[in-house]
Amino acid sequence: IESKENGMPFYFKDMRDGAYVFFRAFIEGLSENISPTYNSTQYIGRSEPVYTYSMGEREINMTFRLVSQTQGEYIRIYEKMDKLTSMCYPEYYDSGETGYGNRMKPPFVKFRLGELFGKRDKELMGFLKSVNYSIENTSPYETDRDVGRGPKNILVTIGYQVVHAEAPNLDTKFYGVNYV
Repeated sequence: IESKENGMPFYFKDMRDGAYVFFRAFIEGLSENISPTYNSTQYIGRSEPVYTYSMGEREINMTFRLVSQTQGEYIRIYEKMDKLTSMCYPEYYDSGETGYGNRMKPPFVKFRLGELFGKRDKELMGFLKSVNYSIENTSPYETDRDVGRGPKNILVTIGYQVVHAEAPNLDTKFYGVNYV
């Protein structure tokens, strides 16, 4: 992960089973939105409301392109897409205690993009809020029936909701670069 030959680390870690999904992708868009929320209270005799801090949310949105040059890459890209998609759904297990139904284990994820978002062993905790796959009209297709026919060029857009492992405060380091 850390070698210069592998480029910048870009991966998701599934907290349900500890599996990693690494991407060698072309990042086409990256944004971060931090949204503090304030509640307003109106007092008699005051012409404007008084605001009290309620909470803050942090969401990262990214768009990246997956391109396969070989049949081996093509197969691996679709395996990674399967795993990434599964991170939007829970794991079910039988509790065995009540004798009925299954219990859900939420699909929490850790995310890292270089040292911008996360760092080795200090990835950003959260969950996938949305995953979107788009295929452009100009994408070439794999036509070998034995490999599986489909597009070789896929645009992926992800909304990632950050859930900090510790409650953020004045002294929190939000970017992995600050841990270097």
